[in-house]
Amino acid sequence: MNGSAYKLLGYAVWRGGKWYVQRRYLSRLPSARAVAVTGLVVLTAGAAAVTLARRALD
Repeated sequence: MNGSAYKLLGYAVWRGGKWYVQRRYLSRLPSARAVAVTGLVVLTAGAAAVTLARRALD
């Protein structure tokens, strides 16, 4: 096989691997919107906890 054939084979393996991982694992992850909302809730709760802790020390 020459260099072009190896390049084509590598491309096919790379694309096939990406397809497999997306089908197998990424479908189980939460959506980007759910992650963003959860992060926002955690940050807000953390800020509230810090604020309450500082007020309790005063």
